[in-house]
Amino acid sequence: MTDRHLFHYTQSGLDNVWLANGWRREKTDYGPAFAIDHAETLHRAIADAIVRFPGPLRGQEARFLRTVLGLSQEHFAKLLGVDRATVIRWEKARTAALDRAYDIAVRASYEARAAASSLVFKIIREMQEADDRDHARGHRHVFETAKAGWRERKQAA
Repeated sequence: MTDRHLFHYTQSGLDNVWLANGWRREKTDYGPAFAIDHAETLHRAIADAIVRFPGPLRGQEARFLRTVLGLSQEHFAKLLGVDRATVIRWEKARTAALDRAYDIAVRASYEARAAASSLVFKIIREMQEADDRDHARGHRHVFETAKAGWRERKQAA
């Protein structure tokens, strides 16, 4: 198969994805269009390839992984422990490489979320829930005296 038979899948938001098959041209009332067979499965395969690629992760790949996970920029930022503005910066700088630590965090988060039964995913979920509880009620530590000295008072959930 020659390159002229490949479909440059720019609709993915990635500049380096080409499809050898699994796509077709269609005529619509609005003009010509392309249809992708089993797009959700394709997107998971692309995401897996992105995570396993040894090169640096770029903004467009981080965005793709976020969308495959079905997360908003805000929730993705929360998952990674950064602010939303950081995620927006990554995504706007489409071809710029993420800092290595963020690169690792994005890949690990995708792997953990994709394997929802993983220990890492459970820890991330618990951290998010604890963060929600603590910040939602203006978390404070309350201490009281007891026979053995001071201790933190258990707060009702």
